[in-house]
Amino acid sequence: MGNSGFALVTSTALQSGSYVGLTVVTPTVFASISGRNISGTWSATTVPAGITIVGPITSFQLTSGSVIAYNGVINS
Repeated sequence: MGNSGFALVTSTALQSGSYVGLTVVTPTVFASISGRNISGTWSATTVPAGITIVGPITSFQLTSGSVIAYNGVINS
C-alpha cells in the first residue's frame, strides 16, 4: 500500500479515484464510502484515529476528520 502514492485528505468535498485504503488520522465521520462490496451507513459512525479501511474504494466523502488516501489499481 502506498506504492502508487497517497494524499492527506481533510476536505469535505467528494473524492473520486482508485483507492486501496484509507488510514484515519484524526477521529473521522464519513458521509459516504463507495466501492465494490462496500456497504453500510457510515454517517452515524465516528471512526477513531489509527484505523485503516482496506478495499476497492472508488469514492469517499468526509463529514469531518482527516484520512490518508492510498492510490492503487482496482482489479475487476
